[in-house]
Amino acid sequence: MDIGKASGTGRSASSRLRYHALLALLTLAVMVAAAGGLALALWLASFFFVASQHVNPLHAGFRAWPDAALAWHDGRLQGQGRRLAGAALFGVLLAFGAPALALYTLLEQSGRRRLYGSARFADEADIRRAGLL
Repeated sequence: MDIGKASGTGRSASSRLRYHALLALLTLAVMVAAAGGLALALWLASFFFVASQHVNPLHAGFRAWPDAALAWHDGRLQGQGRRLAGAALFGVLLAFGAPALALYTLLEQSGRRRLYGSARFADEADIRRAGLL
């Protein structure tokens, strides 16, 4: 038994503190991004619902969709359930799906090498390098 030696993973206190601070910042960034995405989804749902009512959607604000959903629930907006659901679906898809698709597209294309248009005939140096001459 080594009494004088430190036990555990061997990390110093400053590296553990730095790790936990980085983890806390990452968690905070994810929470802020999720809250921003929800706010954007709510505004987009309000935008699409007001536009489906043939009213200028730029005056929708954040409260148009929740107010319409409560009015539909109370029975004051008969036959508007599909419009409410469609507006909510479009809002969530645009707020969360479009950035995720853009990030996926960027990451997918970043590691890909060119395949089409980069082909050429081998010259004599290439043939010698391959050991065929």
